[in-house]
Amino acid sequence: MGLVPSVVRIGSARLSVYSAGSVCTHPEYRGKGYAGAVLHCLLSHVDKAGASLLLVSGYGPLYRRMDCVRFGAVSRFTIDPDSAAVIARKPEMANVRFRELEPADWFSLARLAGLREVCYEQSLWDIANLIQARAMADCLKLHHKVWVAEREGRADAFVTVGVPDQPNPEQPALAIEWAGHPRLIAGTLAHVFRSEQIGRLDVPVPWYETELLEALSPAQHQSEQNLGTVRIINPERLISQLRPYLCEKDRRSGESLRVWQQPDGRIRISCNGQDDVLDIRSFASLLFDPEPHDTGKPGFRSAVQKLFPVPFPYAGGLNYV
Repeated sequence: MGLVPSVVRIGSARLSVYSAGSVCTHPEYRGKGYAGAVLHCLLSHVDKAGASLLLVSGYGPLYRRMDCVRFGAVSRFTIDPDSAAVIARKPEMANVRFRELEPADWFSLARLAGLREVCYEQSLWDIANLIQARAMADCLKLHHKVWVAEREGRADAFVTVGVPDQPNPEQPALAIEWAGHPRLIAGTLAHVFRSEQIGRLDVPVPWYETELLEALSPAQHQSEQNLGTVRIINPERLISQLRPYLCEKDRRSGESLRVWQQPDGRIRISCNGQDDVLDIRSFASLLFDPEPHDTGKPGFRSAVQKLFPVPFPYAGGLNYV
């Protein structure tokens, strides 16, 4: 079972996060508690290390029993010939040169990646290694192509796309990671679609990337949640790590916010003189979902509306485990 630490940057906040690959147990050994025992050891290690979140690539009942929950909101766009043509005709695409990655581009990729407000922290070395590793792409029998959008000799956007190993119009390609100017990201994706002999290109865009959502609007999309599930390891630690970002949004509310995990596992949360008690699923939804399924008491919801939801990067990017 893979377990990988990372730091997720959200504004000025830094979250200590682990990512875990889903458990696979041989059929003859299922039902004996082995996977659960491994996961309990894993949770103990993650807590001891000071992480606030565990991301799990699976969705099964084992994870639900361990309080792993779905979270976030994503629009999955499907670029086809018609939408690619519309995006390519946008005025912003004039005088843009689209090309594949060259050996001299690594500093530019690191510069663009570093400009993102919400992302996994990635050094130049990380980006190069993760592109080579192809964690998500290999699962789907895809390989990486990296394309750059260049204006006046300067790289202003890049995209990493998983494309089929053999040209196959029935197998979709998948946008894995991107950074830079949102409209140029969209234009680069449209160019990749038209250059790589693919039937369609799927692009999962988190809810907070509003400029990219608008730039991709000519393409059809469907709504889904972030990839996999999340386990909140320690609610108090999570809010402590998030507090710099929360205070950026609203200092008074960010400083006032307090959480306590009760003996029954539920979370008591207080802000600006209002409080409520939420189960772990409702707490995660309050933090990360644009439309939380449990809005809580009216007074409490009003007290925290300036703080939530918290943006979180898509878990199926280069840092996927």
